[in-house]
Amino acid sequence: MKALIRADATGTIGGGHMMRCLALANALRRHGHEAAFVMAQTQQDWSGTVTSAGFHVYPVTPEPLSPDPDGPPHKGWLSAPWPRDAEVTGAAMRDFMPDCLIWDHYGLDARWVNAVRRAYNVGVVLAIDDLDDRALGSELVLDQTRLDRASARAFPALAQMAGPAFATLRPEFADLRAEALARRAAAPGGRVLVTLGLADSAGIVPGIAAVLAATEGLDVDIVMGAHAQTLPRVADICATYPQLTLHVDTPDMAALMLRADLCIGAGGMTSWERCCLGLGTLLIPVADNQSGSARALEAAGAAQVLDLTRARDPADLAAAVARALRAIPAMAQAAARLCDGQGATRVVDILAATLRPVVPSDAHLMFDWRNQPHIRAASLNAAPLEWPKHLDWVAALSHRSDGLWRIYAEGERALGHVNVRRLSPEDLAENSTEDLGARSGGLWRWGFYIGAVDAPKGAGRRMLARALSEVLRRPDCAGIEAEVRVNNPRSAALHRAMGFRQTATREDGAVLVFLLTECDMNRVFAIQFPKEPR
Repeated sequence: MKALIRADATGTIGGGHMMRCLALANALRRHGHEAAFVMAQTQQDWSGTVTSAGFHVYPVTPEPLSPDPDGPPHKGWLSAPWPRDAEVTGAAMRDFMPDCLIWDHYGLDARWVNAVRRAYNVGVVLAIDDLDDRALGSELVLDQTRLDRASARAFPALAQMAGPAFATLRPEFADLRAEALARRAAAPGGRVLVTLGLADSAGIVPGIAAVLAATEGLDVDIVMGAHAQTLPRVADICATYPQLTLHVDTPDMAALMLRADLCIGAGGMTSWERCCLGLGTLLIPVADNQSGSARALEAAGAAQVLDLTRARDPADLAAAVARALRAIPAMAQAAARLCDGQGATRVVDILAATLRPVVPSDAHLMFDWRNQPHIRAASLNAAPLEWPKHLDWVAALSHRSDGLWRIYAEGERALGHVNVRRLSPEDLAENSTEDLGARSGGLWRWGFYIGAVDAPKGAGRRMLARALSEVLRRPDCAGIEAEVRVNNPRSAALHRAMGFRQTATREDGAVLVFLLTECDMNRVFAIQFPKEPR
């Protein structure tokens, strides 16, 4: 699999988006896949961090931004107008020929995604986003900061990966987890790690360094990027106080967290690095989008939050540090429960998921799946399968041209089955939807189930998102119909969440009929699939 990643790092944006994408790119490479980047050219040349890691970067040359009244709130973070950005990304796609597009940029939205799709018919699009302030137009959404996974997104996604279980950390954090948790079990010392972002965009590290230098009994490690605006001032402070050590562009963040007892840090991805190693935090949100996750971490007991205004006051900061030092053991235990460091592997497994045709060797697997009581109870035909008939049915699939019968797998583990069949003129005349547009453009009907025991949470929606992506690209498909038993409210809710509308009932009201058209996909998710089968 090949993935093209669109992300930027600047003094305004900071380095967090680039670093979490770089961690994901490295995870892709470790699992035998390829990755390349599209990044804005900047005077600081942040892209050098990516190229030095061995990844090719396609540059976006800066251009003056055009007025964009319909753009997202952070449209000013772009280095060129979004149509030009889409043009450059599309050209990179045609050159690199990726299977998936990954993008992580607050200044882009669904308009950009659909323009890139028109330039190159990519298989799947993953948006990495924790703002939820615009339509994303992507089949998959990764929100690693969302601890409250039950809350609905304001801009819905076909399928999402939410929470720190999907945090894309570098492997050294998982490698050091056992050692770190064993260390946390001992009495805490007085080593403090300060990490407020590579750029220190809030400009608060010098003040923090001064307060910590005046606090007795502390050894302090301060991590900054080479392009940080306050680096010279912090370097002067560290040169004056031997208990303060400055680390610039350190490759050893995991080791620094391992030996620390407390972190004074910002929000973002580094929160999950700390949680993986059981490191409690005095958390200072340095951007508006960090406030929600900061409060969630505090509610979980993994951090104590100090707002930016109070962090600039030496007395308030000193008092907050004292409180946090006393709470180290409790915060360490709470933090360790939130993240295990395996998120990057989970995301790679999902990106590399397959939706392959059913083959004769799947007969036993599907027979066992379909005959499970809970799957039979949700089916329109609840009768158990009979082995000889089932075997004949599977064998006949290879000769059929009226539909798609697929097995879905993540991480090479088969999880479920989805079938989508094109309705014949006889089907349409007998009992199909009244949506004339869907009927004239081609109407299909689907069925599905997750059969694997202990399948990963969310696998069903991810399977269905892949199926919709495949079928709605077909020129002979304008809509997909679903039939759901009225006593199966979970399936009805799932279809509504995936953009389907109820259009009819059948069998005297015992069966609900749902429909999803191309227009529904655009209306609900802002997704416009090209009419070009992959």
